[in-house]
Amino acid sequence: MGTNDEKYVFYGGSLEEPIEAGCRSLGELIIKRLKENGDGVAFIDGVSDERFTYADVLERSVRLANRFHRLGIKKNTVVAVMCENRIEMPIVTFAATYLRAIPILLNPGYTATELAHILKQTQPRAIFASPLAMATLQPLLRTVPSVKLAVQFGDQKPHPRVTLFRELFDRNRVQFVTFTPQPVELGDQVGLMVLSSGTTGLPKAVQLTHHNVMCVLAYMRENARLFPFEQIALGLLPFFHVYGYMVLMHSLLNGRQLVALPRFEPTLFLATVQKYRVTVASLAPPLMVFLAKHPLVEKYDLSSLVVLGCGAAPLSKELELAVLRRLPSVQMILVGYGLSETSLGVMTRASDLHGSVGKVNKLSWVKVVDVETGRTLGPGQTGEICVKGPLIMKGYLGNERATREMISRDGWLRTGDTGYFDEDANFYIVDRLKDLIKYKGFQVPPAELEAVLLEHPAIKDCAVVGRPDQAAGQLPAAFVVLQPGASLTESEVQQYVAERLSKQKHLRGGVRFLHEIPKTPSGKILRRELVALFPRAKL
Repeated sequence: MGTNDEKYVFYGGSLEEPIEAGCRSLGELIIKRLKENGDGVAFIDGVSDERFTYADVLERSVRLANRFHRLGIKKNTVVAVMCENRIEMPIVTFAATYLRAIPILLNPGYTATELAHILKQTQPRAIFASPLAMATLQPLLRTVPSVKLAVQFGDQKPHPRVTLFRELFDRNRVQFVTFTPQPVELGDQVGLMVLSSGTTGLPKAVQLTHHNVMCVLAYMRENARLFPFEQIALGLLPFFHVYGYMVLMHSLLNGRQLVALPRFEPTLFLATVQKYRVTVASLAPPLMVFLAKHPLVEKYDLSSLVVLGCGAAPLSKELELAVLRRLPSVQMILVGYGLSETSLGVMTRASDLHGSVGKVNKLSWVKVVDVETGRTLGPGQTGEICVKGPLIMKGYLGNERATREMISRDGWLRTGDTGYFDEDANFYIVDRLKDLIKYKGFQVPPAELEAVLLEHPAIKDCAVVGRPDQAAGQLPAAFVVLQPGASLTESEVQQYVAERLSKQKHLRGGVRFLHEIPKTPSGKILRRELVALFPRAKL
């Protein structure tokens, strides 16, 4: 039975320090913190070992901002960045932010179709790309008249109309000490756009305000003080994802050294942790599976790792315990829950309450509501997670309808995730509303079946989806990736699940073996791609 009792609306509390730190814009805060951090090493390229100080980032971003000003980039001009993890990204995004322009972060792995949709939607005036991304982008440039400047990182010029990044910098070093960004309406001025993951359709541009980003940086700064050891962080999460970008911002502004990698490669990942004695690593769940199960992990010294962070997709209790058993130096796995639309995390767990996403973070309100009636639910009752507070996005660019569907008139954002809380206000995520499998009236959460499958020593990775069925509605079906050298039959996998879960959760839709589960760069399973295999392939 639902209730509208206010005691089931949870507030995480306020921060101890002012969010704005006396700054009238995000750009002003960036410059203030980079100056304070000075000549310390801020950023290390984990592939080349090239190092950059906070002062380097400050000087280069201000020099670029001066060039932007002469090129007519100003308030509300959209500047797109499309690259792997590299130092040029914060230099470009910070330069844009100083001028009250709006940086937008694009996935360098977008297809031409996805990219054409995004460019048409966001109308950037300038776009910066790595060589990999430029290969997709260049053929589209003539179809996007808004783009007046196309820039490529690196040394190879692919086309006369494309500018090399280094060509934008004057030879004379600018006096950046007196550079002061203009003030903004913090809660209204868009300071960053990221793309929703697009797992349920074409990506939408999420508008985050200067105040949204400053709130995240403030609570990350406060939380970092809980860990009194030298923080050397791994920058492996893609910077174009809100989670990865906030890790990058946190490191540069809050004085934490970051070792960046452009992509995940097993040997490179492990060797980097070992070489640089990384202490903090923020990872997506597929990498937690890797740490728990891959034989290569045993060959490297990962004893420097103290804290692992995990978000972007569900993390099962069993997987978490497997990582802790294998990496005894890890004192804590910080599990977070949030969305691009909430600027980052709204819940975090730092305890040993495995399976939970923890309690509500500071600055946020959270409640669980009945999907049908919208009534506020009490402990142990599963419904949709709703969030309110200063982390909520301004809205989707050019899509008021989608914004209204997601954010109510009184400011509550519907996350699209189902979950519940216990008597101690610890929250648990069940699954995406749209991902729940409807079997004969039962709601079957794919994440629960996936957690069970990953306990099998022969299974390296997996995904569960609903297979359309006339009689039952949907049948739970599994896609399985086996460990190297392992062998399992379909019936063995089905029997394994049947012995552990109730009848409605059995794999009646069958089991298919794949070499790889399709996922977004942040680790979310692309279930629509798997569902699309059904008409063409018999399970």
